Amino acid sequence: MPKGPTLDHEIKFEEVVCNLCGSKDSSVYLTRGDLNTFLPGSFTLVVCRNCGLVYQNPRPSKESFEQIYPSDYDQYDQRLHTESTIRRVSHQYGLRKRVNLILKYRKNGTLLDLGCATGDFLHEMAKQRGWEVSGVEPNLQASAYARSLGLNVITTTIDKIEFSGGQFDIITMWNVVEHLFDPIKTLEKIAHLLKPDGILIITTPNLECLDARLFGQFWIGFELPRHFYVFSNQTIRRLLTATGYSLIETRFFYGSHAAFMSSLRFWLRSKLRTHHTRFENFFFSLPVRVTTAPFFSILDRLKLSSPMTVICQKAIENT
Repeated sequence: MPKGPTLDHEIKFEEVVCNLCGSKDSSVYLTRGDLNTFLPGSFTLVVCRNCGLVYQNPRPSKESFEQIYPSDYDQYDQRLHTESTIRRVSHQYGLRKRVNLILKYRKNGTLLDLGCATGDFLHEMAKQRGWEVSGVEPNLQASAYARSLGLNVITTTIDKIEFSGGQFDIITMWNVVEHLFDPIKTLEKIAHLLKPDGILIITTPNLECLDARLFGQFWIGFELPRHFYVFSNQTIRRLLTATGYSLIETRFFYGSHAAFMSSLRFWLRSKLRTHHTRFENFFFSLPVRVTTAPFFSILDRLKLSSPMTVICQKAIENT
């Protein structure tokens, strides 16, 4: 395996209980190293014996945030904006799918994207007439890049945002909820930020997907140590209901190719004991994407693909 980054400080860990039901009763689900940024050590997921939620315990503390999200973390990668036209068009296609989902529920309004990274989605939404968009991103470089695109992006963590209550028509979290220290508290805060009929859209890895069965511990949903939670359809529904939302629909419509290939990349790294950038980049190339598109379309239709998107509305009692 490639050596992990040299850390200025050791990662500090904390013991936690189940965020969904508060139980301390759990059993080990799996233990694995970091196959993405190659941080040293191993990390453990447990499953709650009471409600079935899978979560990391012990997990890195808030003081270790910068250590587990180094500057080369792939979600902060800005190279896509300068790479080939083919790759940018392919990326744009996925962004457009998300935009179309938003427009299905609102033709105009205010939108907040939590964990917006380099602002790709927000930049696409800002092109739509009648939309006022904002973002929150804790990483300094990623948020600075988003602002360079002319976007209103605040550099802070979600728990520290200070927007007015009832301000937003739609709030999005694309692959963010699994990274949260306290999903319950965050989702309650989001309900306060939404208008009375506001919409929350969450995408998160689906524990019951085919990828998880095929790749086992190498599935991208087990992106340790950055994924603190891994949700099934049942546990994400329970979480949303507990925090004041009513479910509208669950969609599987984007990101299945990227998730599958990321898992394949992790599996190969474990077997080869190293990583080959050019070889791995081939998995994400346009020819591979086009060739495998029918397969991933079928997975989406069967609701067996990895990225699960839940659309819900602020419940009446929270208005």
